[in-house]
Amino acid sequence: MTDVKRLVNMSIDIDVNSTNSLENEEFSESICEICVIDKQNRTSSRKSHIRVIKADELVHTNLVDNDKISKIDEEFRYVATMIDDYNQYTIIYLLERKFDLKDVLRKYLKLMKTRDISIHRLRSDNEDEYADHQIIELLEEHEIK
Repeated sequence: MTDVKRLVNMSIDIDVNSTNSLENEEFSESICEICVIDKQNRTSSRKSHIRVIKADELVHTNLVDNDKISKIDEEFRYVATMIDDYNQYTIIYLLERKFDLKDVLRKYLKLMKTRDISIHRLRSDNEDEYADHQIIELLEEHEIK
């Protein structure tokens, strides 16, 4: 609590330990310790995400049903994203149907292979579209975890 008192002293230049200043009704109503504590920045309780150290280690992927895109172009209803964890390099694919995801993954892996990049891990949101046996076989074929 001494830090809080120091903060109050610095902000309004009144000695909090002084009995006279604490008896002052204007001061006691305008600033309380809980208000000062509440306005202080708090450190996050979440552990920070440790990023990978190479561009080909981890790729985040997601498939989203996007109504906004289907209103613009009725041919496409889904958006597949591939985001490299190291440099945040992002590739977006537009899909007509969910089961086109395996073709998109195949196309993405081929593109990365032409750039001499081999993906080691693929992280998704564990939705059903990534649990398809053809997608699992494709990932195993390319030795992706």
